[in-house]
Amino acid sequence: MKKVAILIAVFVFPFVAMSQGKKFEYTPKVKNRVEIKNLIGEISIKNASGPVILIESDFDMERPERADGLQLLGSAEDNTDIGVSVTEENGVVTISGVTKQVKDYEYTISIRQGIAVSLDYSSPFVNGDLDIDSYEGSLEIKTLSANITLTNSTGPFTVNSVSGNVEVVFSKINQEEPTSLASVSGLIDVSVPSGDKATFEISNLMGNVYNNLDLENDSKEDEGDKRAKGLGAIKHNSGSSFTLNGGGQKVLLNTVTGNVYLREK
Repeated sequence: MKKVAILIAVFVFPFVAMSQGKKFEYTPKVKNRVEIKNLIGEISIKNASGPVILIESDFDMERPERADGLQLLGSAEDNTDIGVSVTEENGVVTISGVTKQVKDYEYTISIRQGIAVSLDYSSPFVNGDLDIDSYEGSLEIKTLSANITLTNSTGPFTVNSVSGNVEVVFSKINQEEPTSLASVSGLIDVSVPSGDKATFEISNLMGNVYNNLDLENDSKEDEGDKRAKGLGAIKHNSGSSFTLNGGGQKVLLNTVTGNVYLREK
């Protein structure tokens, strides 16, 4: 599988230029949220310092002569000349692929730090994994089988995958909102600075949990069965809570068959 790198950057006013590929710039009216969907090529998302959303691509698809004067049926308008549509409504900027051929091209999207981003990469036709580096801010990701790697990032994150692995290396854990990492059959591997505060809530039905952090078990035993007084419970605890450095914001880790790995950065 090809790797799909994701970083994060900025948006500017509509502007198309040719240099090493094409560029489109858009300045949001309301700097609130960005949603990316139907974009199944290689994606790189980067943080940027300015107010502009910048999309760069090597998109260069020729239009069939027979299509002159015709529009793609059932698709949004390509108002960027790089195979995507950019629209804004109710404070949400939507970046959407408008042709199946976008899977053959690369896209780098730069978005201002602090803007919430939602990325739907759950199409069965995606051709890569997601690789996100140095991302600060709220990020939601959905994948089907693509692996997800986030490095030097803070979140908060909401990640859901069916069979992909989820690997996160925190630069620090966001203490304002909880992070949730989930995969049905993939593994979850999390690295955190040893000095960070966090409360890990772990649920995995069939996998194991491996750890080298100094965690304290915060799970409460079930005291509802008086008949069991004085007896030790023999059971598989599928839900457990552990605190790091006295506890902090919640980090929810959820798998069904995959292992969970907690390690010091």
